[in-house]
Amino acid sequence: MATCLAGCCKPAVFAAIVLWIPSLPAQSVSPVPSAEVGVIRCSASSTPPLVRGEGMNELVGDILLTCHNAAPASGFEPRGYFEADLSVSLNAASSNRTDYGLGPTVTDAVLVINGKRCESVGADRRFTNCAVGNMTVQDPVLARVEPLDSSRLRWDGIAIPIPGAAIGGENSMAEPVADCSGRIGVEGGCHPWTTTIRLTNIRVNAAQMGASVEPSTAAISVKAHLSLRSPDVPVQLDGSVLTVAEAARGIRVKASAPEPDRLCSHLEASVEVTVAEGFAYAFKTAPKASVRPGDPGWEESYYPIRGGGGGSGLAALGTRIRIGLSGLPDGVSVSVPTTVACPGPATSGSLSLGLVNGADQYGLGGTVASGQPIERSVPTSAEDGTAVWYEVARADPLAVEYCRIPVKLTRSAGSAEMLQGGEVTVTASLAPAGPRLAGQGVRFVESNPSPRPRIQLNNCGTSLFFPFVTNRNNFDTAIVITNTSADPLGSRFQAGRCRLQYHNSNAEGQVDLVAQTSVELQAGKNLAFTLSDGNVLQGVDAVTDFQGYLVAECGFQHGQGFAFVTEQINGAAILAQGYLAEIVQGSRDAGVTANEP
Repeated sequence: MATCLAGCCKPAVFAAIVLWIPSLPAQSVSPVPSAEVGVIRCSASSTPPLVRGEGMNELVGDILLTCHNAAPASGFEPRGYFEADLSVSLNAASSNRTDYGLGPTVTDAVLVINGKRCESVGADRRFTNCAVGNMTVQDPVLARVEPLDSSRLRWDGIAIPIPGAAIGGENSMAEPVADCSGRIGVEGGCHPWTTTIRLTNIRVNAAQMGASVEPSTAAISVKAHLSLRSPDVPVQLDGSVLTVAEAARGIRVKASAPEPDRLCSHLEASVEVTVAEGFAYAFKTAPKASVRPGDPGWEESYYPIRGGGGGSGLAALGTRIRIGLSGLPDGVSVSVPTTVACPGPATSGSLSLGLVNGADQYGLGGTVASGQPIERSVPTSAEDGTAVWYEVARADPLAVEYCRIPVKLTRSAGSAEMLQGGEVTVTASLAPAGPRLAGQGVRFVESNPSPRPRIQLNNCGTSLFFPFVTNRNNFDTAIVITNTSADPLGSRFQAGRCRLQYHNSNAEGQVDLVAQTSVELQAGKNLAFTLSDGNVLQGVDAVTDFQGYLVAECGFQHGQGFAFVTEQINGAAILAQGYLAEIVQGSRDAGVTANEP
């Protein structure tokens, strides 16, 4: 196909960017206008930022095209611009917003020509006087996304000023200019010798790259493949494959173990969960409003369409952090401080966190605490675990920061039963998570690094196994259980009840399980009873006609047990045998595994 302008027929040309090469130098001679159009040569570049590998709509680096009218003249262009189609194909899905009322394919990725950053943008070409010196350059234009290919953004029919050409607008023709000196960018003069095209606010689903899964995963490049074509003039585009971002893990976590046995002896213990940025500026504060692409706060804003039904478009939240604790024993509650000041220089930019109260399951909504820290309980669930939400209140964008969050574990008040310990798994993810809805800002997937930090909690109790007890056929069994947590060896005094479970069959061969609970046994005291008589004062009832085994679960550590089986005839013991109970589930040393931040 050929398009004829001013009597000169020029073929349609398609150009694809390959690699970055240096831009052509600006003309060093006196500014003589490019009254005739040659080959428009553009070069592409981008400065790739680190983006969060957990993010579903991370902002990649701007793409800058720098264009010159570089080849021999081929004809005068009276409009002063040429039309072109530009597209960007990414190796991850585009996640730009499409809810502006301009159609389901219109996104908030913006193309800006010669720095004309109007507050009003649209999906089609428009020329308005929104900036001095740019009245003949089209307004910023929004990209469209391919309906069947969410990784491709395109701008169709954009108006690109011909570098150095006489200025002509949408409704006005240009007249050749003999000398552009002092007349660059003004009506009746010439366009600048270099035309710039900036593609900004391009967002991608970086979580598809897989950088957040394993601790050792290196950053993964987000690539952009550019294409430029024009039906009007020959165009050459250098640098078609660009790295526009590097996706890396945005958060790391480790956890410390509590002081051994403190939860048992003092009914409370503290662990420390440390969350750290994977790289500088992974934790972001709530953004400030920005109505122009490239202004401060733009990197966290969504471009507002004035008069187009778009609203403010501002991402209202700072980065939120979800701390999860799963595997907590029944009867243990959790409390955390409302605010956390993190290590670092005493400056206003040092990292600090505020507890979010009332957030939903995704980490949205609620109120963020501020001021001096206050200890606050958080809901716990044995099935779903415990989720604690914090929001970044302050952060230093130039430093990799971390924060130690004290988490207090409390055993239920008045509980004297045996507390079953075990492994508590700690997770930390960027939030909000879950599906991204219209106007709700950034989203993250839950990071799933392996191995996850695990905290070992001791059993707060002793399980004693008596393999043979009986009160049949003239036999009886005496049981003594001693709370030895009072000793000169540094043990902490503990008190607790013993739950007695008798196992085996009765005289008729039926399976029988008898369970009862004693009174609270103080440190240094004994629980003593016989199967035939029990011990009413210590809360133990008699168990008649029984033969089997006994398991005693006592709510104190360092318990010991002794059984004494006797055969009695006419009240006299004629056979006796004693044995020590086996401790089948004693306390274990606390331990922890962790991913280093």
